[in-house]
Amino acid sequence: MPAFTPAVPPCTQAMVSLSVDASEGDFNGMSHSGTWLVVANRGSQACTLIGLPMVAMKDTKGLVLPVKRQAPVGMHPGPVVVPVRLEPGATARMSLRWVSGDVYDQGRCVDATAVEVTFGKLVLRTGLQGHLCGEGAAPIPFEQSPLSHTGGPVPPGQL
Repeated sequence: MPAFTPAVPPCTQAMVSLSVDASEGDFNGMSHSGTWLVVANRGSQACTLIGLPMVAMKDTKGLVLPVKRQAPVGMHPGPVVVPVRLEPGATARMSLRWVSGDVYDQGRCVDATAVEVTFGKLVLRTGLQGHLCGEGAAPIPFEQSPLSHTGGPVPPGQL
């Protein structure tokens, strides 16, 4: 991966796209589920993205669901994550994981049909099929990995 340089501009809406990749069910099992969120640079120049963007999940009406990213274990107040440089035609991804089974005594579940990822001023949206469950009235937790460069050309259909 090329080193981060401040001369590389932030990615814009016209340069990048967002998609999901459930990895053929690799995230599913033992009352858990998840997906990869894949950002593709479809532009003609390199750009940078925040390494740990904000993620919101929405229902069929477009309302934000009561879900919240869990703080990574041992990283308080939070991780320091450097921006990711994304070359033309390259991709980067982050994983989302959540409890998908109603396994709690006082549990509740919500269904996400869309995900919105905010990289500073850049907001990307795509469809998502997620059944997230949590305990009580608290926000339903999910795990999110930092964005990491995956290299290579953009897979067909994701431009």
